[in-house]
Amino acid sequence: MTITEVGLMGVKPDHAVMDENTPEGQILFSIYKNIISLPGGPSRIYLGLETEDPLMLWAFFDWETLGQHAEFAKAYGAEAVKELPTVLTHGEFSKHVMLSPSSHVLQSPVTEVLLAYFPSDISAAEKEVAGAQFEQLIRKSLNGCLDVEGVSYGWGTENDFPVRGEKGQVGSVLMAFIGWPSVKATTKARETETSKEDVELVRNIEGVVKFATFHISCRTLERKAE
Repeated sequence: MTITEVGLMGVKPDHAVMDENTPEGQILFSIYKNIISLPGGPSRIYLGLETEDPLMLWAFFDWETLGQHAEFAKAYGAEAVKELPTVLTHGEFSKHVMLSPSSHVLQSPVTEVLLAYFPSDISAAEKEVAGAQFEQLIRKSLNGCLDVEGVSYGWGTENDFPVRGEKGQVGSVLMAFIGWPSVKATTKARETETSKEDVELVRNIEGVVKFATFHISCRTLERKAE
């Protein structure tokens, strides 16, 4: 199963990094196009600004294994990203998530990301129970939503994900990615009473310490077949 690296970075103000017609956009995309072309690199990269905070850039990388990522980082990491500080302010974190069925949902025009945080010491058995409840409630909240283009779920492989909006707090995270044709479509779906109730039930799953959501629209870079 593919493992997806999740990275979050800050963008310099007034830098249109997602527009390749700008100098900063050319810098950003040249870096990631180089990364995906290097030997042992990721099979796919998704890049997108957060709708709620356009100064935050999310990056997702598909790797075959954690070991592949570690080997690539050792061989090329520092050199491959040395120009990022010219367009970005800082890196927030780099972690990994096992998504089922895949990361392809990030190719949707808009992806809604749901984050349920749990204590770092959550057990495997507790993860199984919480994961089943999470998936059931998310799917129930989308029942009848014809606009949904795909749904993927997964636990973070690390237990020290920074908790969104809680400085210094970390935990285990369960993520859902829901594909939509537009932000308007997801907003409309979330306005129904049933959806609101089901999302509230997600917040109340036993062990959840924080629940958060955001939206992104990603550009996809694919590795050429070798």
